[in-house]
Amino acid sequence: MSSNYSSRYFILAAVCCGVLSVSQAQFVNNYKKAADDYYAKGDFNSAAKYYEKYIGLAPSAKGGYDPYHIQKQGKASGQGNADALYRLGESYRHLTYYSNAEAAYKQVAETNAARYPLAQYWYAVCLRAGGKYAGAQQQLEAFLAKYTANDEYKKQATQELENLRFIQQQLAAGASATKLSKFDSGINQEGASYAAAWLNDGGIAFTSTRGTYNNSLYTAPAVSGAATPLAIPAADKKQQGVASFTADGNRVFFTAWDAKADGSRSSAIYTSEKKNNVWGQPVQLGNTVNEPGFNARQPQVTADGKYLLFASDKPGGAGKFDIWYAPLQPGGKAGKAVNAGTVINTAGNEEAPFYHQASGKLVFASDGKTGMGGFDLFEAKGAPEAAWEAPVNMGYPVNSVKDDIYFVSRQDKDLLTDAIISSDRSSACCLELFAVNRPQEVKAPVKEEPPVVVTPTPVPEEAPKPEVVVENNKALLQHVLFELDKAEPDEAGYNQLRAVAAYLQQHADVKVEIGAHTDGTGTRAHNLKLSQARAEVCVKFLVSEGIDKARLVAKGYGDCCPLEKETTADGKDNEAARAKNRRVEMKVL
Repeated sequence: MSSNYSSRYFILAAVCCGVLSVSQAQFVNNYKKAADDYYAKGDFNSAAKYYEKYIGLAPSAKGGYDPYHIQKQGKASGQGNADALYRLGESYRHLTYYSNAEAAYKQVAETNAARYPLAQYWYAVCLRAGGKYAGAQQQLEAFLAKYTANDEYKKQATQELENLRFIQQQLAAGASATKLSKFDSGINQEGASYAAAWLNDGGIAFTSTRGTYNNSLYTAPAVSGAATPLAIPAADKKQQGVASFTADGNRVFFTAWDAKADGSRSSAIYTSEKKNNVWGQPVQLGNTVNEPGFNARQPQVTADGKYLLFASDKPGGAGKFDIWYAPLQPGGKAGKAVNAGTVINTAGNEEAPFYHQASGKLVFASDGKTGMGGFDLFEAKGAPEAAWEAPVNMGYPVNSVKDDIYFVSRQDKDLLTDAIISSDRSSACCLELFAVNRPQEVKAPVKEEPPVVVTPTPVPEEAPKPEVVVENNKALLQHVLFELDKAEPDEAGYNQLRAVAAYLQQHADVKVEIGAHTDGTGTRAHNLKLSQARAEVCVKFLVSEGIDKARLVAKGYGDCCPLEKETTADGKDNEAARAKNRRVEMKVL
């Protein structure tokens, strides 16, 4: 081979290698551009696939996604692999695919924490969702020690620490009579299946992606069997689901939504009427519910047909999404919407309301209250256009360390009999449907005996012992005690408050302060809020007993003033002392 030929061969080979190298680099960069484009549009499933290709990971993103987490994102920053890896974690998280998100956030938190400070927070959230509580607590405490901004994420991290304590208390409580069972594969197929509604023929309607990216309504027999599409004409938005039906089954309210090119999304509530067994063209509800520029979703019509409950981020709420209700008029028209108030709503998200007429309880999902993580289900006694009692976490096993949402129950039965929830507790990525049942106690029949007539023997009357003893203008209300993290006293507590009412009726010129206390569990801010709620519950009850509200002052003291030390000499927790410290005191002003 001549030297000239060798030189030409070497140059040609070098040029070819250069072309291949440039081409390959361009190909990889195209993955990043495609991933960033999908990420900006809120299509996290596609974004995850292309970020995986760009980074060089084997494809692993699943086909389902949570339609309520589509949100506008910023444009790609062009910071290479670190930016792609962080956005990969974000994409997995929005898909609720926590196991993969955990690995991505961990790598970013360990190598680029200064540039991506939130990576450690989201890493902790993923650890909690995976049941790794000690690791989650360690990461949250480290995050709070370094994170200087006093913003939403700092509050959320503090809330997550509260959640970890609550989780471990719930799991330590042992077995529960309430049982959960996942619906079979005829209903829970690949993708998401969620937001069930009982139909008056005994079946259910629910929302599903069925292996696609489009959410649609389906019906199925309640026990098992194949699901079939619900034949409602398409609304003027691409996705539709989360339906609620009137008692006669002839009107449905549902959500329809889509995502815009800039990544924002819009949802609205529609209604359709069934005539001659055919569903009519959906009509969007008016501005009282669907306020222009804001989102309304997750409608639920009460069993008596008088109210429509829904979630919205419209102005006038307490936080992000709030629970609202509107009176319903003939023809499905909704009146003026009313916010459910701050007893129900928080600075976080309250969503998916369901009102159980038989028990008079509102059930809803919240990520703004202490729970087991993600969305938890809560119940609150009350009624629309009336006061709501303080919500109570429905606890384990109804709630889990992942998202638990979309509660529904038959109206003619106990709240936790024939109930259905949506949860991603046993899924890598998506919501699935679970049946919930709590067996009702069956009382043995009592044999009636003929009455026995007894002539009473006169007993000399004793002077009744005072139920409320005021010394030095102060009284400890001995029986008004609270369970951990609860604002509602038990029946013994209410009996003591009735005695306080009797005392105040006998001393008409007395004005008092009702001061509530917590134990040392939880943050100072949380304990102040909880104690204030306890004091207000007591004052509200005294007012209902006929005491003038002007004579009452509700004051929450938090954990400032324990009666007993809450740890033993060897450092162990003293639950008996904590129980005593969760108390109420009355002070004569």
